[in-house]
Amino acid sequence: MRFLGAILMLMALLAGSPLSGQGVADAYVRSGDARFQQMAYALAVEDYATAAELGAVNEHVTKRLAECHMRLGNTEEAERWYAIVVKFLNREPKDMYHYAEALKSNGKYNEAEEWMDRYLATLPPEGGPRRSNISSFANKFNEQQDRFTVSSVSVNTPFSDFGTAWCGPDKVIFASARNETVGIQRRAAWNDQPFLDLFIAERSRTGDLLNAREVEGGVNSKLHEGPATCSVDGSTLYFTRNNFFKGKVSKSKTGINRLGIYKARGVAGEWDDVDRFLYNNSECSVGHPALSQDGRWLFFVSDMPGGIGGSDIYVCRDLGGQWSEPENLGPAINTPYDELTPFVGADGTLYFSSNGHPGLGGLDVFAAPRNEDGGFSVAVNVGSPVNSPKDEISFILDKEGRTGYFSSDRPGGKGGDDIYSFVMHYPLEQRFLCTGVVIDDEDEEPVIQVDVTLYDDAGNVVATTTTDAKGQYSFGVKKNREYKVVARMKGRFDGEQHLSTEGIEREQIIARDIHLVPDAGVWLRGTVRLKDQLGFIQDMIISVVNLSSFYSEQTRTGPGGDFSFRLQPNEEFEVLMEKPGFYSMSVPVSTIGVRQGIIDLNQARELAFERVQVGVPNSLRFVSWSPGAGKDLDPIARTELDGLVERLKVNPALKVEVAVHSDARGDAEKDRLSTQKRAEVVADYLKSKGVPKDRLVAKGYGNSRLLNHCVPGVQCSEEEHLVNRRVEWTVLDVVQ
Repeated sequence: MRFLGAILMLMALLAGSPLSGQGVADAYVRSGDARFQQMAYALAVEDYATAAELGAVNEHVTKRLAECHMRLGNTEEAERWYAIVVKFLNREPKDMYHYAEALKSNGKYNEAEEWMDRYLATLPPEGGPRRSNISSFANKFNEQQDRFTVSSVSVNTPFSDFGTAWCGPDKVIFASARNETVGIQRRAAWNDQPFLDLFIAERSRTGDLLNAREVEGGVNSKLHEGPATCSVDGSTLYFTRNNFFKGKVSKSKTGINRLGIYKARGVAGEWDDVDRFLYNNSECSVGHPALSQDGRWLFFVSDMPGGIGGSDIYVCRDLGGQWSEPENLGPAINTPYDELTPFVGADGTLYFSSNGHPGLGGLDVFAAPRNEDGGFSVAVNVGSPVNSPKDEISFILDKEGRTGYFSSDRPGGKGGDDIYSFVMHYPLEQRFLCTGVVIDDEDEEPVIQVDVTLYDDAGNVVATTTTDAKGQYSFGVKKNREYKVVARMKGRFDGEQHLSTEGIEREQIIARDIHLVPDAGVWLRGTVRLKDQLGFIQDMIISVVNLSSFYSEQTRTGPGGDFSFRLQPNEEFEVLMEKPGFYSMSVPVSTIGVRQGIIDLNQARELAFERVQVGVPNSLRFVSWSPGAGKDLDPIARTELDGLVERLKVNPALKVEVAVHSDARGDAEKDRLSTQKRAEVVADYLKSKGVPKDRLVAKGYGNSRLLNHCVPGVQCSEEEHLVNRRVEWTVLDVVQ
């Protein structure tokens, strides 16, 4: 990441004199450590390399060499050193993460996925094993190569050129390290390139950038400048600079000269009257300003305390001449890693770069459309060829939404970071995938050329495919849907997995591996789901008890609510399904007369589960009394209560109230007494069926809890009175 250091936490460090006269490895290590702490990575890497040549190829030196090379954008060298780091016996999980990132930045997606999955396996389990899906993301982001046409521009040099911003429709401001005229004293210790200044270039009819020249006025200083943003009318320039104002450098307590935002006024082609941004702080970096088209919103990047992690994007609102306090854009945009170089398009879409969202490697460009409430949708990776395994930043788009520029350190440029123009031929769209591996359970190996079918929730075929050379399949899916994926192989029972795409915007890819078992014996399977809403239930405990031997097995449902067991033939079983916060369920299963096949529990019972809601009444629709009626329960009412009995027996921790209510047409006290007696009738029936009395409360409320306007003296229809004349049961407590 050659420019990440140059635009995130730039320092006014000058190149120091090389270590001399010591000639021993530990001296070079000490020198490298000092320079590393000062973020002088170009100098530190030289010291560490010398130490390694002298024999200090230990864990500390190799890690520092890997990290320095990664920060300098030398990803091939970083990969080489991280490959050594991960072989140490006391390696840390984050070493595997960094190695995977280096591999990914070099386009080695399969290897990167292997090491990232090893890293994820070290994290605390949250809903089962995790998978990085790096290869699937790479395939997804490389699919629509024809969306963009990308070209290099003429103003590029062998030094870093990046950070484009519009300055009117025909000019572009950018940052460049090309200015060597001031001599060696102005070379950055971070990457040993000349300090950055702001330049302006003219935009040709073909989109090329020509005639680059320094921005005139008091913007450029002896330290770093860039990136910047210009108001639409061209009167105001906000730009990034090391904290340097009126000849004075501000440093943090640790001696780091961090970034700040500055404002300049434009008059007759010159930018002067420089002033500081209200929220600059010497202890953290504030930079990468981006004005909205109407000038009312100022977006910027900062690593200030209280963020989500790394550098986050913030926004300030114009309060009539003064900016509001910064607001973090939240987890839809920001990640625990770095978000950089925001830009707001004419339609309000926020474009930015990130190495925390799924991408092709390094920093990728993302787009987040603006919502009606002023927030932003989950970001969309703009894909290749804008993005690559290397770093891409500073994406800007014209008002028509068709042409623009971005910067990248990809191979094939003139050197360092280069500016590229692009033409976008059709709009961006978010695409979602379901992917996975089909595995033969006999040898636990992926199987190729297996038929896989995607079904919708109505059982219709959506798409079919076959597994590839790695046993993988992939389908495009739509958000807020439910699907079933089925794999078929000769000599194996069909394997299936379910998925819900609710909330898929964040993950973008859902992984479902499918296991195929030999078509012998008896297998029980099922899928548990939420009742009356989208989605399946993960981590529900499924217990199967053999009613003859009382031998039991237990498993947990996967992310799609799926479970399976192998059962003995000619036996009776009880299947118990339970998860805290949900009503449990028990279902009998018999394999009498069954020697081979699949028993699908969903065909015997609707495995849809409700959440336990304490204090929320549940209606007993068929347990009711008319005015003046007796207190006997009819057969339909008893059948409904039998269902409640079963629920209470399977959920022994519940304490419930049975409540009977009347309408407002009778005497209040008489109604209270009659409803109390009827509530006791219901409770007595439940007790007679085996529900412990200490778990039941019978309560007659009479007409004290009316649900509508039909109070005493008000004329209402029979249907309106019926709303109030009801029988309910309510969970009072869940006894642990």
